[in-house]
Amino acid sequence: MAEAKPVRIGDLLTRAGVLRKQDLQEAIDISEDTGQMIGKVLIMSGFISKEDLQAAVEAQSLVRDGNLEFELALLAIATCSRERLLFDQALDQLGWHAEQKFPSARLGDLLVSSGIISVDQLGIALEEVRESIAPLGAVLIEQKVISREILDDALSVQVEIRNSKISKQDGVYRLTCWARTQA
Repeated sequence: MAEAKPVRIGDLLTRAGVLRKQDLQEAIDISEDTGQMIGKVLIMSGFISKEDLQAAVEAQSLVRDGNLEFELALLAIATCSRERLLFDQALDQLGWHAEQKFPSARLGDLLVSSGIISVDQLGIALEEVRESIAPLGAVLIEQKVISREILDDALSVQVEIRNSKISKQDGVYRLTCWARTQA
């Protein structure tokens, strides 16, 4: 099976009409010069809001997992930005209801399902993600909940699930076994 085409945050935001292409390019240049994450640069430069970035991240995950059509994701992102809604509220307003065609390969879900982190640890980390604009993996490492090695393996499993190379169940099993050897 062919690997899924990458879904980039910048593409989602520009195609949804939330971000101008020239602003994205400026943010990319700043990101490359400073080493800052592109999402953080976009927000700090005033090109988008935190809420715009959050909507794009949620859309990216659903599209990557094959559970949301790209065009509907764009419409939902635009709706979020224009009407100041949360992403799930915009999807609701557009008449979309979650029908997972494929298992979720979200990082937090994989780590909880494999017993590496608890639901409470995930909740605390997700709150920090919303406030800091940092990726979940970086927050979990900063909070000393997981190691860089566990994150790297979990991200590798995530990609394999999304590309249909392994099942979610096999990925969770692999993470569970790997975590036991690290304990």
